[in-house]
Amino acid sequence: MILIVAYDDDLAASDGERLLRARGAEVGRVDCARFPAGSGVTLSWSAEGKRRRRLGDIDLDRVRAVWHRRGTIRPPRTRSETADPARAIIDSESERVLMFLWSDLEVPFIPAPHAVIRARQDKLSQLALAAELGLAIPPTLVTTDPAEALEFLRVHQGECVTKLIDPGTLQRPDLAGLTRFTEPVTHRDHLAMGMVAACPTLLQAYVPKDIELRVTVVGDRVFAAAIHSQAAAHAKHDWRKYDRTRVPYRRHQLPAEVAAACVAITARLGLRYGAIDLIRRPDGVHVFLEINPAGEYQWVQGATGLPITEAICDLLVALSEGDAP
Repeated sequence: MILIVAYDDDLAASDGERLLRARGAEVGRVDCARFPAGSGVTLSWSAEGKRRRRLGDIDLDRVRAVWHRRGTIRPPRTRSETADPARAIIDSESERVLMFLWSDLEVPFIPAPHAVIRARQDKLSQLALAAELGLAIPPTLVTTDPAEALEFLRVHQGECVTKLIDPGTLQRPDLAGLTRFTEPVTHRDHLAMGMVAACPTLLQAYVPKDIELRVTVVGDRVFAAAIHSQAAAHAKHDWRKYDRTRVPYRRHQLPAEVAAACVAITARLGLRYGAIDLIRRPDGVHVFLEINPAGEYQWVQGATGLPITEAICDLLVALSEGDAP
């Protein structure tokens, strides 16, 4: 059985489930946000250590491969009648059980087991590994020393950007208005550079852009999409500020050595899937920014027709049959 862990309304997961069933694969699916109220669990061990594991109506002992769409544990949707203090306990206990289940399933995961994903989301170690593998990276400084920050700005003639070390904070509604996307350092920022003493701050030399690239790696297959972000002022510094009416998305052929490096960094991080952000400079050099172990791809597939879901299904079937590492 191939197990898909995805939200009920996840269209990419639904497309993948349909494709897998059309190939004759046995597929189970669970939405952990419905746990435990809508999808219960049973774990048991006999005195002799014989184990039984069920999640919802799925016998986990029959699972041979897992597609964990987001790679994270979504807070369970507890019963609406539960009082707040009890809700916190239920959520904590439920999360612990789910964490155990994923770690206890000794089968291949796409993108990787939860613990691996958590360990591999560190952007600084990603930069170090990319440089080791021969990919160009932006000159980078992380510091709490205002003098170091000002010297970095001087060396790069003020042409720098700041970004969050943990971009996950961008998704937190409680921090709305406090976080920032990748932004150029302004004159006002220069004057406030003493504030870096209060918090580690990441500065990077600005990388001039010809195009930006979202590279999706599935196993040893590479799907690259060019994002013509410089076509719109709104998306010039960070294409995540979508302006799809003015920013074209196109299929892109990477140089062979860059594609190989993208596969290598994904594998070295213990992942079978990764969404990599690159910049191609006007001189043709490809610069690595980061890799998201569970980055979304459906928008890329929809805009370019790249067959990413099909590639994921190919890999899932191979993994479930023991035909892929």
